[in-house]
Amino acid sequence: MDSHYSTEFLAERKADLLRQKEELEQELSTMARFDESAGGWVAIQSEVDGGTSEDIDESSSESEEIQEHRASIDALEKTLVEVDHALAKFVAGEYGKCETSDEWIDEERLVAYPAARTCSAH
Repeated sequence: MDSHYSTEFLAERKADLLRQKEELEQELSTMARFDESAGGWVAIQSEVDGGTSEDIDESSSESEEIQEHRASIDALEKTLVEVDHALAKFVAGEYGKCETSDEWIDEERLVAYPAARTCSAH
């Protein structure tokens, strides 16, 4: 498929997506590890010994921290999936096509959000 965009524009968007992917993976690695068997990112848990009441309080606090990390991980992972999807569209020659209408997505929209799947109308 021929692209609606210039080669330079496409190279810039691809570079943006690759940079964003690297940043997302780096941020994810600070609070999670990728688990091949689970097929996703799993929160890193600190070692907890639940033997004393102080440990139980600490464990509860750590549990809250893990839940907060899980929410952050989920949001980062969702964005990473969008970025990977956009990069796959480059390989398929479909980058910039609206997935709803088959129209081209405006360049301004792709500059603002390179992983956009739809045009402004959709």
